[in-house]
Amino acid sequence: MDNEEEENQDDLQDGNNDDRFTKVENDVYLIEGFDEEKQEENKEFGETQAPLSNKNKPKNSKKEVKKFKIILLGEKGVGKSSLIDRYVSNKFSNFENTELRDAVKIKKYEVDKNLTAELSINDTTEVEKLGKFPRDYYNDAHGAIIVFNLTDPQSFEKISYWKEELDYNAPFDVVVCYLGNQADRTADRKVKMDDIKKIVGDNLYYDVSAKTGNNVSLAFEQLTIGIIDKQKDEENNPDKVKRGKEGRKTMDLNDIKNANSGRKKCC
Repeated sequence: MDNEEEENQDDLQDGNNDDRFTKVENDVYLIEGFDEEKQEENKEFGETQAPLSNKNKPKNSKKEVKKFKIILLGEKGVGKSSLIDRYVSNKFSNFENTELRDAVKIKKYEVDKNLTAELSINDTTEVEKLGKFPRDYYNDAHGAIIVFNLTDPQSFEKISYWKEELDYNAPFDVVVCYLGNQADRTADRKVKMDDIKKIVGDNLYYDVSAKTGNNVSLAFEQLTIGIIDKQKDEENNPDKVKRGKEGRKTMDLNDIKNANSGRKKCC
C-alpha cells in the first residue's frame, strides 16, 4: 500500500470514529459508549470504577421484622383499653364501646435502622366478659403489662394476684412491666411510690396517663426492648430452655408440681 492509499485509509478510519461523538453546547463532546468500554477495560486489569449513575447504587439491606405478643392484665376499669388506644392510635376517650373494639391491635415500632418490632397487643374487653382470662390469652406472650389505677388502692393491691396468674399461665421468659395509670390526677393520687417499688421489684414501672399520653409510648417501647434483650440473652445461653407447645418453657415435672402446690386459689 503506497502513501496515498495509507492516508485515505486513515481518513476513513477517522471518519468512522466521528460517529462515536455527540455534539453538545459550548463545543464539548461526549463519547458515546465510553463508560461501558472503560468498565470492560477495568475488568481486564481487575479494577473497579464507581458507576456514574444512580442505577447501580447498592440498595439498603431489608429490615428485620420481629413479631411479639403483648398482653395486658389488671382489674376492670383501670384503663387497659385506653392505654392501648393511646399507644396504637394516639387517641383517648372516656366512653368505650366494647362491641366495636378489636381483640388485637397491631403497632409497629422502629427499634433501630435494622430492626422493626411488630407488636400484637391483646385487649381484655372480650376475655373480661368471661369473668376469667382463659389460658390461650397468655399463650405465647412475650411481654405482659400489669395495670392499676393510682387513685384506687384496691386495684393496686390486686396486682400481686395478676402477677401470680401471669407466672402460672404465661411463658416463663415473659417480660413484665407495671403501669400506674391516671398519673395526671395528682391531687387524687392514693398509691405511694415507695409502696409500688416494694411490689414491682426490678421489673419495669412507669407512672402513665392514657388521657395525656404521658409515658405511654415510652412504657411500650421499653418493654419491647426488654423482650429483645431477653431473647438475645437466651440465644447466647447454650443451656437455654426452649418454649413448649403452649407457649410455656419446658421444665422439669418436679418443678411443675412445686409451682402448682404453692399456688393460691382466687376467691
